[in-house]
Amino acid sequence: MQTMRIINVNTLTMGTTGLCETFIPNSVYIQCVRWKRKPIWLPTAKSKVFRVPKRPVIPMEDYVELKRLYNNYRTYMTSFKAYIRQIVKENEMQFNETVVNKLTEEEDFKACNAINDEWNAEIAKMREIKLMEMRERRKNAILKNILRKEQNQEIKEMRLNEWVKKIKEESVTFITAENVDAAIEECLTNTVNHNRALDLEGNWHEGKYPPISPIPPVEETQRNQRP
Repeated sequence: MQTMRIINVNTLTMGTTGLCETFIPNSVYIQCVRWKRKPIWLPTAKSKVFRVPKRPVIPMEDYVELKRLYNNYRTYMTSFKAYIRQIVKENEMQFNETVVNKLTEEEDFKACNAINDEWNAEIAKMREIKLMEMRERRKNAILKNILRKEQNQEIKEMRLNEWVKKIKEESVTFITAENVDAAIEECLTNTVNHNRALDLEGNWHEGKYPPISPIPPVEETQRNQRP
């Protein structure tokens, strides 16, 4: 069954309105129209589920003739299809641009691949040479750094040895717990007069300038000046 909508301006529910159908606009009604043949997607009707159709009765002469004609037709069509396939295949091999382009692309790819392999071999040699040079430069730089560190270490050791030697020579004059009393006696007996001056010509003048009395604080001076 198929449902079809038919728009008719002159029809509507006559019993409810009581008016003439020619005065009622926009009237719509649904009319069911059956297919001429049942659609293939619908199942078998319940009334025909168990129906067994009768096979047509064909005379033997007609059956033999129809079978011969059908076999001939099938043989001819099979041969014709095979012949068409062969011709199409030959034409494709001769004139098909896709096959020609594919063969050309394969040859071009092989040639390009060979050239690429040559370039890769050359670049690999250049890379190996460059890496060897880089390793050699790095090795030389490491050796230079090691030598420089060794030289710096030797210089530091020499300076330390000199400093230790100097300290050992000066250790004779150090004041220790044993000679502290003698050092104190020497300081008391050998007094040093720091009242000395140096003129522009580089001559020392000792004891000429008496020591200056210290300046009294400002508060004590003001306190003494008060009446």
